[in-house]
Amino acid sequence: MNKTILVVEMMKYSNGSKVYTIKKHAENLDKASEYLVALNNLNDDKDTSYELFDRFGQFEVDEIEKVEQNEKQPELPFN
Repeated sequence: MNKTILVVEMMKYSNGSKVYTIKKHAENLDKASEYLVALNNLNDDKDTSYELFDRFGQFEVDEIEKVEQNEKQPELPFN
């Protein structure tokens, strides 16, 4: 299954309206998260923010953390 994750720029204007622009897209969460972190680090405008969206809509990523597989615990097969 081909998954695309969008990094969307959200600009909020003083009249309350918002404008959404797709800035980047990625095939996996790791790459999309890299783009998100980079854009947020470069952003100095309080009225502009960046969020991740997938085919179901906006989703939250509170903390980006790489999880290593524990070699002492083998993966369980699905039955």
